[in-house]
Parts: sequence; structure tokens; C-alpha cells
Amino acid sequence: MATSPTTLDKMAADFALVSDTYTGTSPADPYPQLAALREQSPVMPGDILARYGVPSQADYANSGRKVMTVFRYDDVIKVLRDPVNWRSSLNADGFGAAVDNLLITGMDGAEHKALRNLLSPTFAMQVIQRLNDTLVRPVIRTEFIDKLRPNGGADLVREFGLPFPVRVVYAIFGFPENPGAVMQFAGWALAILAGPQVDPEMGKVTGPAAMDAARKLFEHVLPIIAQRRAEPPRDDLIGFLFTVDKDGEKFTDAEIATFVRMLLLAAAETTSRTFANMMVQLFEHPAVLERLGADRSLIGKAITETMRLEPVAAYLARLAARDMDIGGTAIAAGTAVSLCIAAAANRDPKIYDRPDELDIDRPLRPVLSFGFGPHMCLGMHIARIEIEAAVDALLDLPNLRLDPAYPKPVIRGMQMRGPDHLHALWDA
Repeated sequence: MATSPTTLDKMAADFALVSDTYTGTSPADPYPQLAALREQSPVMPGDILARYGVPSQADYANSGRKVMTVFRYDDVIKVLRDPVNWRSSLNADGFGAAVDNLLITGMDGAEHKALRNLLSPTFAMQVIQRLNDTLVRPVIRTEFIDKLRPNGGADLVREFGLPFPVRVVYAIFGFPENPGAVMQFAGWALAILAGPQVDPEMGKVTGPAAMDAARKLFEHVLPIIAQRRAEPPRDDLIGFLFTVDKDGEKFTDAEIATFVRMLLLAAAETTSRTFANMMVQLFEHPAVLERLGADRSLIGKAITETMRLEPVAAYLARLAARDMDIGGTAIAAGTAVSLCIAAAANRDPKIYDRPDELDIDRPLRPVLSFGFGPHMCLGMHIARIEIEAAVDALLDLPNLRLDPAYPKPVIRGMQMRGPDHLHALWDA
């Protein structure tokens, strides 16, 4: 499935806009400052993201809600484990309107549990592994790596990292072959993600654009759902959703279209960034890259470790349902907490030895990059097998290395972290 250079350029520009949105005025390397805050002010008054002009789910609407920022691993994981006292409903303040408030990360209690139980079977590891063998790996190799191989080099963000996740997810949904529609999916998702803005004037542009993208995505998906319902059953995500029983009733076409829209936001662009962040770190550590090339069974451990060091979703948010205490700090009911996953929890020296070093042989422990607790990312297994398949295929390119003709890639952003470019070479 070929993707035109013009389409790739548009995707790269939209990708950079999302990066700009979540970089704000933050320093190029935020980790030293955030590590200092973890030690000096582990439960800090105020929202660290707002300080740098970056949109935050803790107070998406800029309503003046009281916000505290939490930095220590033990405190963060305690909040994420407790969905009764720490609610997720504030997450719907942001992207909820773009998906008709059907945002599973913004649901609480029985509503969240019921929807997650309905959707979980199709994201089970055994189901995803079957799709890995029959769909994910073949798509990545034949439609991307085999076509890039003769070129001897590429921008691995623009030409690979951006298009492959949305192409794979499009196939997992079970949509018909349509290269233009696949990339349009990615464009709509990026426009929705760029909707939140701290600058009200910028928000007047990106907010309506996000809502328009959400509407167009739904209008594109709905007739495909209707057509699929009239066809013989197929083993894909849409086919599964046709069979789900919800209190004795089946999902309507409109409900399935809304599910697809919700899942797309989580499944494509964040996978692109996670993949790119991983490759930047592997290029910075050629000995690790060489180990993975020799032993592909290590790729899974490398995904976990690189996500620990450079998670895309660097912050999560929760709302205190009642008066609470975090590490000896009183938190009043109705206060939001911005949970620092990246530089704080994932690099807490009380939890990780040599926390700022890449070490794929670390003892396994819960890494918070996919969240934790009842709201752990539903599509985690899909993301991991996509990235594993992508890295495995890239490692087949001989003498894979950074292109010295370009500046070294830089991972940026306080949230939605990732590099804008990743120029690599290999022996054609």
C-alpha cells in the first residue's frame, strides 16, 4: 500500500504540530529539573505542565481547578491503583467531546468496568498474537520495509514510524483496502490530538478543527460498518464488535463507529512516538542495538526499558473524590493531580538502580508508561506487538545506523514526547 510523498509531508507537519502543542516552553531536557522536584517537592502545588504552557488533562478547560503535581513512584502507583478515591472522569474534559463522551479513559466505576469487560476479549494476548502472525508482521515487512530496503536510507519517522501503526490498526479493524483512507485516518487523529491548547487564540483554530476531524472520522467509518454488517462474518475487530452482547442487545452501527474513533486516538499516533523514541535510544546505544540484532528475543525487554526512560504519555491525571493524603500532603476533594510518569516515577532512584541509564536486563517491575491499575491501556498488547514487529524488521536491514548528514534526533516535549525526524542509513 503505497503512500504518496505529499501525504507523508502532511502527516509529518501534523505530527510536528502535536509536538509543538505539548512542548510549550519546556527545556530541551526536562529530566534534571523534574528529578530535583521529585526530591524537593514530591507533591507540588500547581500543575507543572501549565507552568510550561502545555495542555494538561488535570485542568483541560483552564477552569482554575486546583491542581497538584505528584512525582514519586510509590505515590503515583498508589493513586493509579485506587479508582474509587481517585476518579478518571476529568480525562473526558479534553477529548471526550470529540468522541461523543465515549472515552474509556474518562469513565469510572461500573460504567468503565462494563465497557472494558465488553471490549477486553478482542484485545487479549492470544487474539493479538494470532493477528501478529497473520497480519501485523506481513503488513510491516511487505508494505514498508521491503519497499524502503533498496533506498539505503530513510527518515524513519516520516516514512515508516508515522504510517505503519495506522495502516496496521486499519487492517485490524477490518476496513477495506484504501491507501488514501488509511492516511486520512492518521490526519484526523492528529488533528484531534492537536485540539487542546493553552493559548486561547490558538484554541479557536485547533479546537473547531479537532471537532471537525472527529465528525469526518465518524462519517467515514459509519457506512463501512453498515456495509460490513451485510457481509459474511470476518475475524477482525469490527466482526468481533458485531457479536458483543450488551444487556441482551447488540451494538448499533453508530456505537461501533464511535468505538472505532475512540480506539484510533489511542492506537496510532502514540505507537508512532513510542517506536521512534525506542529507535533514538537504540541508536544512542549501539551495543544494545547489536545485541538485539543477534538475539531478537530481547526486543520485548528493550521495549519495556525504552518506554521506562522515554514514555510518550509523560503525565496522567486523576481527581480526588474525597479528602485524601499523598505522602503526608493533604489533598482536598475536587483537587486534580497531575501524575508525572516520565522523569519522576519511571526514574525514581528508590525504585530503579541507575535510573537514567538504559539497561534492558533490569529486573521486571511495573513500568507506568501504559498506565497502571484498572485504567491500564486497553490496546497495550497491540502497541507492543506492532513495535516489536517493526524493530525486528528494521534489524534485518544490514548495517543500520544514523545518517551523519543530518543532526542527531532529539526527543522533545513535556507530554506526547517524540523526535520530529530520525534519519537512518543501511547497506542497500
